[in-house]
Amino acid sequence: MAKSYVFLIAIFLIVVSLSSPSQGLTIAGYTINRVIIDDVLYCNVTGERSTISNATVYLTCGGSTTTLSQTFTDTKGAFRIVLNFLQTLLFNPSYCGLGINIPPGSCGLVAPENILYVPLLLLKVVQNNTINTAYFGPSSNTISL
Repeated sequence: MAKSYVFLIAIFLIVVSLSSPSQGLTIAGYTINRVIIDDVLYCNVTGERSTISNATVYLTCGGSTTTLSQTFTDTKGAFRIVLNFLQTLLFNPSYCGLGINIPPGSCGLVAPENILYVPLLLLKVVQNNTINTAYFGPSSNTISL
């Protein structure tokens, strides 16, 4: 009985080693292992930029209402989202974007439910020995009214 399990495990390992790895995110020929999205959010109502603090920033893909990851802006309007391996496999910059939930009273902004949606822009790819990291930011980080 134990021999049959060892045999099945050996066959499984051979099949897995021969199959091609799951195709995740590939940019310019690099397989991306990690995605980092960061920036600073500004408001520009009167021509003078001011930061937006305590805003919820979340990543959603394909028009889904499911959030892939979320964070908050700090007191200086900065945020950073770092995707883990599984989230990176699910991430597609063509279909993903940032939802920004602006706190009431920020910027004098009037938007449906104070939510904005911003597409992503590839900023750079950093290649390390074992990890290729893609850095993205919102296509526009200034909310102009």
